[in-house]
Amino acid sequence: KFLANSRFTASRISRYWGRDSEVVHPPVDVDKFSAQENRGNYYLSVCRLVPNKRVDLVVKAFNQMELPLIVAGKGPEKKYLEAIAGPTVKVLGFASLEKIKNLMESCRAYVYAGVEDFGIAPVEAMASGAPVIALGKGGLLDTVKCASKCNLSSATGVLFPSQRVSSIVDAVNWFEDFELWKKLDPESLHMWANNFSSESFKIRFKEVLQRAWSAHQDSCDDVASGYFMYK
Repeated sequence: KFLANSRFTASRISRYWGRDSEVVHPPVDVDKFSAQENRGNYYLSVCRLVPNKRVDLVVKAFNQMELPLIVAGKGPEKKYLEAIAGPTVKVLGFASLEKIKNLMESCRAYVYAGVEDFGIAPVEAMASGAPVIALGKGGLLDTVKCASKCNLSSATGVLFPSQRVSSIVDAVNWFEDFELWKKLDPESLHMWANNFSSESFKIRFKEVLQRAWSAHQDSCDDVASGYFMYK
């Protein structure tokens, strides 16, 4: 029995191994975050500062828009990001869990441009009441419900189509023009994030495990029955 942490991973299991898998999203400690009604005026990026996270695209986009951005995380790209950061971008580097919690609970939105198998931080951001502005690929297609002009009632963020600075700029400008941080209810975002909580994971994993074990026992019984009939 194969389990995948997202539909994105499940599609790769199918493509490369030719096997079906069942999606069980990993546990996120959403309970340590609380949804704050009042959002700040800054955007936030929290992740390891490594090339595949594409924080450079986010920094360049916010340089162009001249909007406030805080980047938190550590990694080999920190010096490079500091070098390209404009006056509205602050690269914090390492931040404690308490600091990250406070930043997420106050930011206008969480911004991310990488491709993730699942993506823990965006779910933590939504648990904090922060909308997510992110690349519409990978595991985030499972976790972020994209806003549109026709549908804001169940949205949790905005997904942009490609890893380009212009794509991020378009998404953030649209978010700003419609003042979506005022329209996407923080408590509703927190409730949605609960679908990926540790408790939800335990329930789902137990259910899948029991079903797989029952199927295994049934197959063993069928084999044993056939053996004795043959004898």
